[in-house]
Amino acid sequence: MPDRLHPLQDLAMARRFLIAVMSQGACHELCVLRGQFTRGRRIESAQQYASTLAGWYDDVDKMLADLKRLDGVSAYFTPNPVDPALLARADNQLVRISGQNGRTADENIAQIRWLYVDIDPVRPAGISSTNDELAAAVERRDRVLDTFPELRASALWGQSGNGAWILARLQDLPNVEPSRTSVADALAGIASRFSDAQVTIDVSTRNPARLMCVPGTLKCKGSSRADRPWRLVTLDIR
Repeated sequence: MPDRLHPLQDLAMARRFLIAVMSQGACHELCVLRGQFTRGRRIESAQQYASTLAGWYDDVDKMLADLKRLDGVSAYFTPNPVDPALLARADNQLVRISGQNGRTADENIAQIRWLYVDIDPVRPAGISSTNDELAAAVERRDRVLDTFPELRASALWGQSGNGAWILARLQDLPNVEPSRTSVADALAGIASRFSDAQVTIDVSTRNPARLMCVPGTLKCKGSSRADRPWRLVTLDIR
C-alpha cells in the first residue's frame, strides 16, 4: 500500500505563492473536498461520512498552519479575493460546512483579479497522470506562455501535480457580467488554439469563485501508484 502520510512538502514554496496572491488584508477561501479531521486534528481523505472542510483566511501564517495538517488529501484555494464578511463563517480556520454556510459562491468574490488557465492531460477521471502526460501538459503551458509574452509578464505558473497552471494578473475587475464575459472569452480563445486530443485547457475556470490547488502541497487523486503517483503542486516561476 502507498504511504498515505504526506504532510506539506514545501512550506517555503507555499508561502511564496500565498504572499504573491493574497494582497494585504485580502480574504481567500481554503477548501478540502471529502475530508475529515482525525483525533489528532490532522486532515485526511474520507470515503464515508466525508465532509467539505472550508475556512476563510486573511492571515498567510494561519493558512500555512492548516496546510501542514494535510494527510494524503488535496487542498484548494480561491485565487480571486473573497468578500471579507465570510471570515465570520470560519475565521482563519478549517471547519465542516453544510447548507447555507457553504463554500464561496461566485457572487461572494470581491474582485476578479486573476485569469486562471488550467492545463490538463486527457485521461480517465479520478486518477493521477503519468510522467509523459504531465510532461505534455507542461510543454503546452510553456507554449502558451511563449505565444503570449504579455501574459507571461503578468503571470505566475507551475504544475498542478497532474497537469500545469497559469495565473495571469488582471486589473482588479468588478465582479459583474462584462468582466465575467471577458474572462470567459479569453479562456475560450486560448482553449481553441491549444486544446487537442492529448491536452485540454479547462474553460470552466472562468467562474469567479473557481478553486485551484495550492503550490507546496500534494495533489492526491485516486490511488498513488508508481505509474500514476501523487505529486507536489509546484510554483515554477521564481
